[in-house]
Amino acid sequence: MSSLKIIAKTKDLRTNTNVLYAEILAKDYIDLVGKDFDKFEIQRKRVEPKKYSRLKSDFKNGALLPGITLAVEFTQVDKYLELIEKDEFDEITSMLNNKEEIYILDGLQRTYIINDINEEKEPINENQKLLLELWFEKEINHLIYRLIVLNSGQKPMSMRHQVELLFMTLKNSLTKDIDGLELYLEKDGQIRSKARKFAFDRIVNAYYSFLTKSPETDRDNLVVKKLNEDDILSSTETELNENYVSFKKYLIKYCELDTELFRVYGGINELSSYKNWLSEENTMKAFFAAVSKFKIDDKRESRMDNALDKLIKTFKDENTSRDIINFEQFNSIKSGIDSKKSNVGVALRKTIMDGFREFFMNEGDESFIECLKIAAQ
Repeated sequence: MSSLKIIAKTKDLRTNTNVLYAEILAKDYIDLVGKDFDKFEIQRKRVEPKKYSRLKSDFKNGALLPGITLAVEFTQVDKYLELIEKDEFDEITSMLNNKEEIYILDGLQRTYIINDINEEKEPINENQKLLLELWFEKEINHLIYRLIVLNSGQKPMSMRHQVELLFMTLKNSLTKDIDGLELYLEKDGQIRSKARKFAFDRIVNAYYSFLTKSPETDRDNLVVKKLNEDDILSSTETELNENYVSFKKYLIKYCELDTELFRVYGGINELSSYKNWLSEENTMKAFFAAVSKFKIDDKRESRMDNALDKLIKTFKDENTSRDIINFEQFNSIKSGIDSKKSNVGVALRKTIMDGFREFFMNEGDESFIECLKIAAQ
């Protein structure tokens, strides 16, 4: 860590983001980001190492890699701001030793290469350096705007990747703001043992579905996908922030519903597997796409809120083990999807989404299964 040296500072004047430029000896870089530098890796799977063999060979021979972009976890930024203003760079470098506060925004594959060389115990040239760009952004609205809009125009990443980066930095904030929420990585092999526990990747997909108003995060129709994403990328910072606040509002309601559904169906032996229905990816994508498509004005949002509150209350008032959703009929609807005529997953997500929209329209006065039947027609 002693080789980390800040060499310049600047500000993004659009978002007022503090940015520091630094250099570090390559042999010390993994110590800076930590051995679990890919702890929030979702879709950014490691590229086949052979594709980077030339870059690895060049680096071992002393080539300077393109700069790597890092960010400090946004809830920790405040403690750096005064030091940045006063150019107290030595103090900043010592504080950056806390690896839990640093995220890789651009440079994951390059980091894998450096880590491979370390693990192969091949010596890295003592004088080999890396250039770093460090972001210090504490405002959620600026962070959302920067990661979803600004990055898409500056870096060759998909919007889906931008959403992943956003949630990497907001993960701790979400779990603090939503009581009992627990996010885990599917690659860790964890089992969902309680309500409000969701795979992190599925939360990311739910937000992407919320933004695009579609349960299909991997659309075959690339034209429609591009039009949906263009709408988002043309949004103002205020609009993007309002979307995030709205998503969090309905994630809170979703957690409330999940708590009650988990409790009720956990007590029905023959239907106990359905206690996890709200944690399934199809359900999460469909629900949040339905919410986003339905809430076009305050009146409709009020109807939706009433519908969800009624459903939550129905579960809360249930002291016996009654099949409130009626999963027997739900299974019948699923089995009725003709795989020869349509993609079963796509058709199921659309049916669940339309079922929730119908339920919202009826303000919860019609049972969810009846709304699902209408959607399946």
